[in-house]
Amino acid sequence: MSRTYDQLRSHSAPEATLIEPLNMRPLYFSTRRSARVLGCWFVLVAAVSWIAAGYDLGEIRSLAHEEGAPLDTAAKLAHAEAGHRIAIVQSVCAVLLAAMFVPWLHQARANLRALGTRRLRFRREWTYFSFVIPVLNAYRPYQVVSEVWRASDPASTDPVGWQRVPTSRLVLAWWVGLAAWIALEGISALLLRVAPGLHHVQIAHTISFAGDVGAALSASLGYFIVARITAAQDAKWVAFGLGDRVLLDPEAARACPSAFGASV
Repeated sequence: MSRTYDQLRSHSAPEATLIEPLNMRPLYFSTRRSARVLGCWFVLVAAVSWIAAGYDLGEIRSLAHEEGAPLDTAAKLAHAEAGHRIAIVQSVCAVLLAAMFVPWLHQARANLRALGTRRLRFRREWTYFSFVIPVLNAYRPYQVVSEVWRASDPASTDPVGWQRVPTSRLVLAWWVGLAAWIALEGISALLLRVAPGLHHVQIAHTISFAGDVGAALSASLGYFIVARITAAQDAKWVAFGLGDRVLLDPEAARACPSAFGASV
């Protein structure tokens, strides 16, 4: 029996194998879970800051009352001890908040690559370095958060279109409040050390009151910043045709088509 040409070719030629192209697109990890925990801490810090502001206000009134009728020593010590405990709680909460906020910001910045954003000014390392380098930490954290805010805007689908997005006043107000709290608390503590006296103590508590109000407002605004950036990035990711399945399972992003092609 003679074999046909097609039969001979089918036996001699190796079977064709399909090779899937390697997808080098960065993974997207939604920050929605960490944003929820972070939001609770922002609320807690805001509440503690308002309590600290209330204590400062009470201290100012107490000092004004003392000018006419001095308070007894026990009342002074009890009031000072309460203020010391409030300051410790406020400082601990602020440190823990920073320990959660910086990793969240780092992940939000890393997600910008997966969202197709290009020509960013600050690398991911700046989400950490901007808070610890002296002098730069006076303004660089604001610049980093502002850039993440603008680049996360779901309305800018072009890789460099985020540069035309205006800077948010919400981010500016957040940073002004935070910087004011740090600066005013330092001035208040310095004034109590170098210039003791009833009049200077009143001024120091007035300055501290303004700083605590700034901290409370900054924490409140920080809650909205984290929530909006997280929601904006998830919305931008879904706008590319990638649903909640990918948000819940980041590894599935490898199997999804990229909105920006293989160059992402």
